Amino acid sequence: MNFFLPRHNTVVCRVILPILTALLIAAGPVYARAVFQVMPVLSFTQEYQDNFFSTRTNKQEEFITTYALGFSAGFLEKKHRLYLSYSPEYKDYKNLDERDRISHFVQLDGEITPTRHTDLTYGLVYEGDSDNLEGESRNHKAFFSGTTRAEKSTRLTYGHQYTDRFDRQSRTGDYKEHTRNTTRAGVFHRYGPKNHMRVTFLYEFDVYDTPDPDAYARYQPAGYISYWFTPKHGMDTNLSYEDREFDDTLDYTRTLSGDVRFIKTVSKTFDTYVKYRHSYSETQDLTHHVFHPSVGFDWQVTEDAGISLGAGALFHDWSSNAGDSVDPFLDINAYKILRFSPRTSLSLTGTSGYAAAGDQAASLGFTTYYQAGAQLHHHLFKQVTSSFSAAFRRDEYQETEADREDTRVILGAGLSWQPLKWLYLDLSYAFTDFNTTGAFREDYTDNRLFLKVDMVPETPVTMSADPSRQALEDRLFRWER
Repeated sequence: MNFFLPRHNTVVCRVILPILTALLIAAGPVYARAVFQVMPVLSFTQEYQDNFFSTRTNKQEEFITTYALGFSAGFLEKKHRLYLSYSPEYKDYKNLDERDRISHFVQLDGEITPTRHTDLTYGLVYEGDSDNLEGESRNHKAFFSGTTRAEKSTRLTYGHQYTDRFDRQSRTGDYKEHTRNTTRAGVFHRYGPKNHMRVTFLYEFDVYDTPDPDAYARYQPAGYISYWFTPKHGMDTNLSYEDREFDDTLDYTRTLSGDVRFIKTVSKTFDTYVKYRHSYSETQDLTHHVFHPSVGFDWQVTEDAGISLGAGALFHDWSSNAGDSVDPFLDINAYKILRFSPRTSLSLTGTSGYAAAGDQAASLGFTTYYQAGAQLHHHLFKQVTSSFSAAFRRDEYQETEADREDTRVILGAGLSWQPLKWLYLDLSYAFTDFNTTGAFREDYTDNRLFLKVDMVPETPVTMSADPSRQALEDRLFRWER
């Protein structure tokens, strides 16, 4: 059901580009008093990989040279902001000559305020082409989301996202094409200085071109309530239900989970808590209880930056009795940017959790995971910036026949130099190490080196230059590339 994005490059050239051009021309009078910019960008990239197909043995070296001529256009005004970029590029492979081709990249991002109480964002991304080539991932995407303030203390949220992906599956390591649709809606209501409640609903289905155990449809209602007895003592509670049906089998997963947390405020930004969470899930073959007591603290620096850390244990009770266990567990949710000086900053992010596996490994069932990453930026000179990054993820799949564990590590370093106002040079290196106990995958290591040269007449108009947690995690956690 690919109704958002074209399937072939010829469609891009003959359909999308004329439409986008017409939109830009038509928008001229509307944005007569807005910031308007159209800019060409010439790029050259040289990439080296020592393990192109990410295999344990018989590694394939590859040099890829990319020539790109991009165009970007920006419109910024009070109630509507729009940013569009289009870049045709030619890729030249040293060893895989049959992959030499011209690709087209299109990205559209917009924000609009149609009424005083409603904000909408929308966008689409078309990554090059629709060729399904082993060793190369792509992700075409279209989305919109909105927030409407029904009254001073109540707001509605809603949105939909469509993706058409060809990428490496966590379960098997094979490259497969699949499309995912995700619809979300929610209501947020504040009924006191610190008291609020939230109700959300999600519906999602993931469809593969050929029958696959990871194809599913699911819906998930959830609720949250926060209530403070005194200015320094409060509680909050979550409750959610998920029903996931797998397409090519009669298997299903139904999970009911909830938690309650008692909080004591120590300072304006620091809380301590005692928490208990319980999760119950059932599948075609078994049932599973998780009892999870913990204690911890919340250090909330800003609305979207802080550190939450809890220490506790997971008591597993399986219907088969064979897998019953008690496991220590750290409950982590952290995002913080440390600015040591005007020239040096360190970004940190980390999460942990347990739930039914999703996305690339839905059929693997219950999983416990830890994920953490860091990125250091340092301005060596006025026009030279260095960066270093590290990312780690560990997944433990406990519903497989033999408990499976996957561990991923990515280390990176980069150097950016702007010798001229219109010239940018980037040199970067990335090392990936993947280890698994799964029977369907194999371990591998991968080294990649990039050199990129951009020639830009002037600084382009963009939607926002503000750092965000999502942008940081997109850069760090590119596990399956």
